[in-house]
Amino acid sequence: MIGRRLTLVAFGSSAAVIIASVIFRIREDFMLSNVLFGAALIAFLIFSWIQRRIKEDMLVFLSDEYKEKEWRYYFSSLMAFVLIVFTTLLNVFIVFFGLGLSRVLINILMGCVLMIMLYTVFSVPTVERTTAYPIFLFFAFIFAVIVVGSQLDIGYHLPEGIPGVVRNMADPLFLLNIALISWMASLMAGAEMPAPLASITGLYERGKSVKEEVVLRRNVLYLVIVSLIVIFILVNLLAVVKLPGEVQLSGFQWAYALIFISIALLVVLILYIIFILPEKTGIIREKYDIELLNRIIVLSSSAVAAAIFIALAILVEIGHIHAIGPVALSKKNAIDFAIFAILSSIGPFGFYEYVCYKRVNLIEERFPEFLRDLAESRKAGMTLTRAVEMSAKGDYGYLTPEIKRMAVQISWGMSFSEALQRFGERIKTPLVQRTTTMVVKASEAGGKIADVIEAAARNVREIKILQRERKTEMQLYLMIIYISFFVFLAVIIALAGMFLPELYAATEEAGSALGGGGSGLSLEEYEFIYICTALSQAVGSGIVAGALSEGKILPGLRHGTVMVIITYIVFKLFV
Repeated sequence: MIGRRLTLVAFGSSAAVIIASVIFRIREDFMLSNVLFGAALIAFLIFSWIQRRIKEDMLVFLSDEYKEKEWRYYFSSLMAFVLIVFTTLLNVFIVFFGLGLSRVLINILMGCVLMIMLYTVFSVPTVERTTAYPIFLFFAFIFAVIVVGSQLDIGYHLPEGIPGVVRNMADPLFLLNIALISWMASLMAGAEMPAPLASITGLYERGKSVKEEVVLRRNVLYLVIVSLIVIFILVNLLAVVKLPGEVQLSGFQWAYALIFISIALLVVLILYIIFILPEKTGIIREKYDIELLNRIIVLSSSAVAAAIFIALAILVEIGHIHAIGPVALSKKNAIDFAIFAILSSIGPFGFYEYVCYKRVNLIEERFPEFLRDLAESRKAGMTLTRAVEMSAKGDYGYLTPEIKRMAVQISWGMSFSEALQRFGERIKTPLVQRTTTMVVKASEAGGKIADVIEAAARNVREIKILQRERKTEMQLYLMIIYISFFVFLAVIIALAGMFLPELYAATEEAGSALGGGGSGLSLEEYEFIYICTALSQAVGSGIVAGALSEGKILPGLRHGTVMVIITYIVFKLFV
C-alpha cells in the first residue's frame, strides 16, 4: 500500500522494539518492558491513523488487479484473530486464576499479533468510514497511555484496599492486551482488517483457484496435522503418566510444549482452510444445503461441550478430579457439570432454531409488501423486470438481499419467472415457495399478472394476520406455563430447604428410639431427586411453551434453557 522502504523500516523498528521488550521481561525489568511495548503500540496507533488517511486519498487510484493480488491479508487477519484470542485466554488464566506460566510467553504472542496486524494495515487496500472506528481507536490509545503513564509514575494510581479483581484488571500486560483487542476491533470496523468470517470466506474464494498440482502440498498438510495431533496426545500422556525405571521428566515445562504445539496446529488448520476445505465444502454442498450444515455445526459443538461436561461430572463423582486450577471441587459439584451438559445440549440449538424461526417470520412479514409493490409497479405500466429492479432499491428487511440478488440475475438476462422461482428456493419457507410458484405459473400462462400478484399479497397478509392472532392468544398460555413452573419450583424449594431436613431429622430420631435404622436414603440423595425432578419439569415445560407460542418444539428449547438456568440458580441459593 505504501513504499517498500518505509515498510521495511516500520517492520524493522517494530521487531527491534518487541525483541527489546521481551529481553527486558526476561531480565525481570518489567517496567521498561511494559513502557517499550506500550510506546510501540501508541506509535502504531498513530501510524495506523495516518495510513488510513493515505488510503482514503489513494483508494480511487487502486486497480482491481492490485486488490485481487493482495489476498494474503485474509490469512494475516485470521492469524491475528486466532492468536489474540489464544493470548487473551492465557492472559486471563494467568492474571485471574494464577496459571503458572511465564509472562514472557504473553509478551512474545502479543508481539506476534502486533507484527501481523501491522502487515495487515500495510496490505489492506480498502477503507470505510464508520462511527465505531474512532471509538475503538480511542479506547486502544487510552489503555496504552494508561500503561505507559502508570509505569513511569505519571498520572493517577489505584488506591489501597481495592478488590483483588480490580487490581488484577489493572495489570499492565492485561491492559495492553485489551488495547490490542480494541485496535483490532477498530481496524475491523473501518474495513482495514477483515472480520474472522470474512477472512474465512475470502480464503475459501481464493482456495477455489487451487489446481491439481498442489496435491503434494495437500498431502504434506495432512501429514503435519496428523503428526501434531499425535505429538499433542503424547505430550499429554508424558505429562501425567510416570515412565518406568529411573526416567524422570517432571522438570520439563509441559505447559509450554502444549501451547506451542497448539499454536502450530492452529496455523496448519488455517492452511487447511485455504488449500483443502474449499473442495471438501463443495462436495458437502452438493448433498446438503447451508442451513443443514449450520445445524450440523451447532449440534456438533453442543455435543462436544456436553461430552466434556459429562466426563467432568463422572470424574468428579468418582473422585479423580479434586480441583480445576484454583477452584476446589467436591462430589457435590458433579451435578453442576451435569446441568452444564444439559444446557450445552439444548441451549445453543434451541436459540439457533429460534433465530431461524424469527428470521423466517420477519421475511414472511415483509413478503406481502414486496408483492404489493410489484403489483403496483406493473399496474403503472412497468415490466416485471423493471418492477423488480425498482423494488431492489427499497428496504424490505431480511428480504432485501434476496431481492437485490434477483434483480442482478434479471440484469444478467435471466427471465422473471426463473429468477422468482430461484428466489423462492433460496428463501425455503412453505408460504413463500407456495406463493412464488403460483405467481410463476400465472406469469407463464399470461393474462393480468398484476391482479394475480395482488391476490397473492392479500393471501399472504391474511395468513400472517391469523398467525399473529394465534400467537397473541397463546401468550396467555405461555404465561400460565411459566407461572406453574415457578409455583412448582417454589414448592420443591420449600420441601427441600425447610420441610425435608426437619422430616429427615425426625425420622432418624424415631428410628433410633425404636432401635432400628433411619430411612434408606440420605438427605443429599433426597435433594438430588428433587433437583432432577425440577430439571425434568423445566425441560418439559420449555418444550410445551415452544409448541404453544411458536407452533414448533425446537424453538421452545430456549424456554427450557431459561428454566434450567433459573432452577440451577434457585437451588444454589436456597438449598
